[in-house]
Amino acid sequence: MSEPQRTHTLASVTGLFALLVWSFYALYAAFSYPTSLTSVRVGAFFGLIACLAVIFNFVYWRAAVLLASFVYLLLYVIRIVRMTAIANHLSFFSGLSFYYSTSWRVTAGSFEEKALLGGLLHAYLEFVMPVLDVALILVILISSRDKRSLSSIG
Repeated sequence: MSEPQRTHTLASVTGLFALLVWSFYALYAAFSYPTSLTSVRVGAFFGLIACLAVIFNFVYWRAAVLLASFVYLLLYVIRIVRMTAIANHLSFFSGLSFYYSTSWRVTAGSFEEKALLGGLLHAYLEFVMPVLDVALILVILISSRDKRSLSSIG
């Protein structure tokens, strides 16, 4: 008996989305290596593992991508909590508001200091990547649920 042929991971929208998100993040970390945060490098390492799992059609590629995404989110939350704790005279939500309002000014400063590319990369790291990461987690969880429900029907 022949085993049914699996389609390649890159043929799915989920696999392609995961590869795009994590490869861009890993490239960002690689090009900003000497000055990047350690948490960015750790997240990029796990993202690189997720990219390899997608490229080589690893059976558990979804688990690898979810691992990278959860590690990234954990590191992001730790960074945000530490930065809001700096303003210890404020409540947590006030500190969070202060952090994000200040982060917009830092992004504007990145545009001035590092030109367009540096500003866009900072904005991507600070504002876009967390949203993409949460979206990636949701897409993977929804697509794996749909796949399980289809296999139980057939």
